[in-house]
Amino acid sequence: MIRKIIPLIFLCFFFSTGKVWAFKAETYVTFANQVRGPEGWQVSKQTPLDLPLYQYQESTSSALPITWLLRFDAVNDATMSSFFNLLVGKDKNQSLGALLEITPSLTEAASVSYPSGNSPYDANRLLLSGYSMADRQRLIDTYMDNFFVHFGYYPKSVSASHLDSYSLQYLQSKYSVLTAMSGGEAYQSPYFPDKHNSLIPASSFANRVNLALVPRNPGPGQETLDSLLNFFSQRGFNEFSFVNLGLENDLDLIQFKKDIKSINRTVAETRGKYNLHPIGLAEFGDWMKSRYPESSPAYFYHSLDTISQAPVKIYWYQSPFYRLGLKSISGKTSITDFRVYNREIYEDYFATPNQDPNLHREIPAIIDSEKFPATEVSLDIDLKNADIVRSKQWDYWQTALWVDGKMLTLQPDRIIFSNFQAPQVNSKDIKHVATKNQTVWQLTPHTPFKNVSRPTWILWLLTAVVVLKLIKRYKHSGKPRLPIYLIVGVLISLVAGLTVFRSGLLYPFGMGFWGPNGHDALFHLSLIEKFSASPFSFSHPQIAGEKIANYHFLFDFISGLVVKLSGLSALDLYFRVFPVLAGLTIVFLLDKLLQTWQCSRPTRLLALLLVFLAGSFGFVPKLLMGQDIFTGESAFWSNQSVSIFLNPPYALSIIVLLWFLVILAKAGIQVNNPTSSRPTCPQTLERSSCRREWRDLTLSTSLFLMFLGGLLAQTKVYAFILLLGALLFSKKYKLFIGVLLVGILISLPFTTFAGQSPFIFSPFWFPRSLFASFDRVYWPRLVEAWQAYEASGNFVKLGLINFFALVVFLLGNLGIRCLGLIHLSRTKSSSDSENVVRWIIAFGLLLPLFFVQNINPWNTIQFMYYALFFLGIFTAQSLLAIAHRAKYLALLSLILILLAISTSFGTLKDYFGYYSSSRISYTELLALEELRNLPKGIVLSPLFSEVSGSRISAPKPLYSYVSTAYISGLTGQPEFLADMINLDITGFAYSERARDIQRFYSTEDQEWGKAFLQNNHIKYVYETRLQKLKLPPSALHLEKIFDSGEINIYKFN
Repeated sequence: MIRKIIPLIFLCFFFSTGKVWAFKAETYVTFANQVRGPEGWQVSKQTPLDLPLYQYQESTSSALPITWLLRFDAVNDATMSSFFNLLVGKDKNQSLGALLEITPSLTEAASVSYPSGNSPYDANRLLLSGYSMADRQRLIDTYMDNFFVHFGYYPKSVSASHLDSYSLQYLQSKYSVLTAMSGGEAYQSPYFPDKHNSLIPASSFANRVNLALVPRNPGPGQETLDSLLNFFSQRGFNEFSFVNLGLENDLDLIQFKKDIKSINRTVAETRGKYNLHPIGLAEFGDWMKSRYPESSPAYFYHSLDTISQAPVKIYWYQSPFYRLGLKSISGKTSITDFRVYNREIYEDYFATPNQDPNLHREIPAIIDSEKFPATEVSLDIDLKNADIVRSKQWDYWQTALWVDGKMLTLQPDRIIFSNFQAPQVNSKDIKHVATKNQTVWQLTPHTPFKNVSRPTWILWLLTAVVVLKLIKRYKHSGKPRLPIYLIVGVLISLVAGLTVFRSGLLYPFGMGFWGPNGHDALFHLSLIEKFSASPFSFSHPQIAGEKIANYHFLFDFISGLVVKLSGLSALDLYFRVFPVLAGLTIVFLLDKLLQTWQCSRPTRLLALLLVFLAGSFGFVPKLLMGQDIFTGESAFWSNQSVSIFLNPPYALSIIVLLWFLVILAKAGIQVNNPTSSRPTCPQTLERSSCRREWRDLTLSTSLFLMFLGGLLAQTKVYAFILLLGALLFSKKYKLFIGVLLVGILISLPFTTFAGQSPFIFSPFWFPRSLFASFDRVYWPRLVEAWQAYEASGNFVKLGLINFFALVVFLLGNLGIRCLGLIHLSRTKSSSDSENVVRWIIAFGLLLPLFFVQNINPWNTIQFMYYALFFLGIFTAQSLLAIAHRAKYLALLSLILILLAISTSFGTLKDYFGYYSSSRISYTELLALEELRNLPKGIVLSPLFSEVSGSRISAPKPLYSYVSTAYISGLTGQPEFLADMINLDITGFAYSERARDIQRFYSTEDQEWGKAFLQNNHIKYVYETRLQKLKLPPSALHLEKIFDSGEINIYKFN
């Protein structure tokens, strides 16, 4: 075992040859021993105290400082805590620290759930990173409180095989921990960890966890230690060296007795010769903090590769900004490892717990010859006989390797190639700056999917045109006057946009998606990316080889064109640009429509509030269940108007409908004073009593209205059906026929007629299911009574219960908009456009009562969205009419308005939590960006498994959340099969593909696997941590092109 760890020890000792800038450097040696207690003890031939007792006895003659790192069960054990209490009390060289391994007894004491697993040493059970942020705090506090009870102080040093940066920050800020010892980190020297990622060193005091993180190295035998210490006489590259020579108390004492004796003797005998400085673990952290008040130090070291048979020299340079590995063999030099540290990429388990038995952690690499040998790049310089010069100015470390007039200069934040050609490395993490005799690699850390919009000249030109028009209007009309109520209306629409604004951005847990954005948005992003790449190709990005069919894709088509022409990213357009523009458009179009109806300004303002923010009475059943008033948006099935931007095709259809209605209204009105540019009718509370004359539509207007109305068939088919019904019952027969024909013409090429009808006649499905669904108004006894009356033929009671369910369904969904419905029934329409709106409301309420959609029956509730939207107008009229009758009624109206928007604010609250419901980790974002940059090809990914996904806690990775099209949505690559939910809705048959995917990932038949990939033209294969290939990838002719532990991507050759 000792021989195997020799290469690890080499990484922690630094030495030099050639010309150097020399300074006196000490080698700090710690003896930090991890001590586990009786819990789960498996070494039958010795007790937990046997090895520590022997270590202490052997060290007393040398007076070496020893740090004992006690696990929770060791602290809690009376015998062990008493032993160490006496030890530190009588010997000042002894000190105590914490071994923060999580045991069942610690989780029980902290009231934290112990994760399921096969072994107590599974990473998700043993390490703090396997628990939520709140649970990490509870576990640390419980340990520290228990330690304080037994020893009267808090430990200043801690250890574990891995410590995440969130836990480190908490330990340092609350308990002033000075040193943390962790095993096997990528940076094999002491450093101050970054606040976001404990794997990388901090570059400044502002971004560092203010404690020293040191590597845990196993202790070597005498001959190994003596040979290593000999190298210290050649050092001169680094200001200090560090090694820990501690052991774990569950190692075999008989096997390690000789090593313990020889280590103590060698350190004591060579202390002066090699300038060794034995020190306690906490004391070392205190020294390092005072020595380096700003950033982590840089290190340079080199050694012979003891594993390779040929003479190979290995060089490593590590700074707070990057890590570089070089190899020199037979006169040739190459870069074997190169990683630029990105402080914006949080470590995988900073904010979310690791739920795997293994711990995956990695710094993204530009060059990683161990995983990808082909990435190794050659340098036109022979470092075998190079002179090495090391210099430092304040906190500026520099190493130069000089030979035959060529020089490779390694500075903390850049690499300089002088008098020889720098290799061509394509990476967004570095920028090549070349002069006549020199090339500089400047570090430009790249964060995937951040600031991905690249505005084109078309966007800038369009922006300039709009600005110039506004300036021109300002000059001609003086100071522009925008009514206050319109400004308020715009603000209200922006409030509604809060449901989407935060999704698609980067957070400590990765890219977050709140609510349905984790599915619906990704479906649209997939189509947008497809249309952006090929606007007039209608191949389906979620089921490769098929055409888009049975879906209204106008929003996605327009968005794809905008992305292509403007340079905006699909993410920014969908989540931030479209909601703002759509909100502004809806506000101004609705205002125009209400002006044609001659509504007063207060009415228009209140209408703007209610069409966006009016909610249901969903808070009533939630209050009965013990919840608060700000909840229950869809308790009665229908989403409310506040969710308008969660459904962009719906929002776009509202714009088209309003545009249609405004044109219809303006084209048919002729007021008494045609010479005036504005109506002369007085703006009363609701409508003026002035006479109006109606004129027939012109041919051009009629044709444009037919086009607009027909466009709804590819915007939102529910709006198209409602408009057709409204036109028919408004006796606008010509418009009805024209809209119908246009709708059929633009929909027919994308419609298949195979299979069942999309709509099924099922009266009262929604009212009935309302009481049978756990997440709605659950009332099982009512459902049982309903079924009993049906079975017995008791039609009187059955009619009563149906009527009751209908009233609850309608009243619950309408909320205070039932006042608008009453107002609508008591008044008459004053224009064609208003008449159309009234019929839209009527059909929007009636159709869900009698029809459901095939596959997903609840989809027909979307008819009601339009009724709820337009009822906001009539509700505003009703409330203001009530308020004008008496002062106490005005107060009542205000209370009703507050009740109306309570569930909407409850909905908004759900979109402001720290965690989203689903996410993409930074590791997977790197994989998706890699895939995005590859040539186009069909991607095969695992099927969503509800069983596997249920074991993952929120925020769930998208591959464990639900069946989505997130791979095509973020990469633009077509998928073999994705988002089966929408494929079901749109009538695609995919069961055979699904069976083939399941077989492919689990097959042992490599011939079938290769034939499957080739026959289906699959170019890339995607692996997640929940689904790996059973066969070796090479057996399927798969070449690995991305590997992170969590996500692997293969290319089929």
